[in-house]
Amino acid sequence: MYRLVFAIVPMLLLGAQPDARELVRQSADAIKKYRSYQLESLIVVEMRGGPALPTMEMPSSISVRRPDKMRIDSRSRAGSITIVGDGEHTWYYLLPQNQFIKREASVSPEAAVNNSGLMPKSLPDVSQSIDSMKLAGEDSIAIEGKPYPCWKILTTYKDIHLPEHDMTVRDAAQTTWISKAEGLTLQSEFRSKIFLSGSAEPIEMTQSTHTVAVRLNLDLPDSTFVFTAPEGAKETKDWTLPGIAKPDVIGKPVPALSGKALDGAEIDLAALRGKVVLLDFWATWCTPCQRELPNLEKLHKEFQDQGVVVVGMNVGEDRQTVQDFLKSAGLTLPVVPLEENAELIAALSVNAYPTMVVVDREGNIASYEVGVRGEAGLRAELDKLGIHAHDGVSRHEAK
Repeated sequence: MYRLVFAIVPMLLLGAQPDARELVRQSADAIKKYRSYQLESLIVVEMRGGPALPTMEMPSSISVRRPDKMRIDSRSRAGSITIVGDGEHTWYYLLPQNQFIKREASVSPEAAVNNSGLMPKSLPDVSQSIDSMKLAGEDSIAIEGKPYPCWKILTTYKDIHLPEHDMTVRDAAQTTWISKAEGLTLQSEFRSKIFLSGSAEPIEMTQSTHTVAVRLNLDLPDSTFVFTAPEGAKETKDWTLPGIAKPDVIGKPVPALSGKALDGAEIDLAALRGKVVLLDFWATWCTPCQRELPNLEKLHKEFQDQGVVVVGMNVGEDRQTVQDFLKSAGLTLPVVPLEENAELIAALSVNAYPTMVVVDREGNIASYEVGVRGEAGLRAELDKLGIHAHDGVSRHEAK
C-alpha cells in the first residue's frame, strides 16, 4: 500500500501533463476564437547536399477580421503573392506575372493559401505517415520582447513517398512550439532527408517557421482589406494564374457525404443516385451567397418532386447562426453544416463561396462553378441534364 502511495505522490507533484495529439488538434482551431488578428512570420528553408539549392526566406503576414475579411502577403526570391478578401470578393495577385484574378467571396485563410499556388500540388496527407507524437518538454520563446511559455511537441514520421515528384522523404521529424495561454503554434522546425530518383546523395532539408509578431483582437480598419491593383497589373480569368488550377472533377464520382441537415433530414449522396443534385457551398456572411440562395430556393420548390435535390452546404458556422438566417430569409431547402476542414471541402477544393457542384443521375459531377450563377444559369445546368419545366413535368419524366 505504501509503495503505491509513494509512486503516486511524485506524479501529483509534477501535475498532469497534456496529451500531445490533443494539443496539436486544439492548436489548429485556437486562432478561430479571436475576432481579429495580425500574425507575421518568417519561413526559412535550408538545403544541404545533392543539387545546389539556395537557402530561401519567405516573410509573410496575415490580417483577419471575422467573419469575412482577410489579407495575406507573402514574398520570396521566387515571387510574391497577395490575397485580399473583403467579404464579397477575393483577389489573388502574383509577381512577377503582375496579374490578378477576382473571385466571388473570401474563404478561410488556410483554404485561400492552399489554392494560391504557394503550395505544391499532389502532396500526400503527411498525417497518415506519423510514427509518433509526444510531449518533448517546455520552453519559452520571445516575440517582440514578450515571453510566451510553450509546450514542445516532437513528431516523427515514417517514410513519405512522393511518386509524382520522384522523391522519398525519410528520417523526418518536426518540433512544434504551442503557446500555453493562447494555444497557438508559434514556432516549428521540420528536418528530413530527401532522396531524389537517380541521385545517390540525399538532400538534408530544414524548414523553420518563426512567428515574429502576434496581435490579437485588435481594431483593423476596412482599408486593410481593400485591394488596389499595382500599376500595370492585368486582371486575368480565374484558374489561369500559375499554381491555381480548377479542380479536375468533371465526370468523376462525387465524393461520399452522409450527414444530417439542420431540419433533421438525412442526406446521403450515395443514396441520391438516380436524382440530379445541386450542392451549394455557402456562408451567411457571404453577400453573393445571399443573392444566390433565393434562386436555389425557387428551384428547390419547383423541382423537388421531379428528381432534383437542392442541398445547401453551410461551411464553418454555428447552427444557431445558420438557423436564424434561414428563418429570416424564409428558406426551406435542406442545409447540411460542414466544418471548414471537412473531407468533402478538401476533395472538391472548395475555396470560394458560393461554389456550385451539380451531380448527374449516375452520381458523377456534371458541373463545377465558382460564383453566382443566377436563375437562368442554374436552369441551363438543369436543362443539360433533362430537367426542364414544362407544364409542371420535367423533360426527363416526359420521355
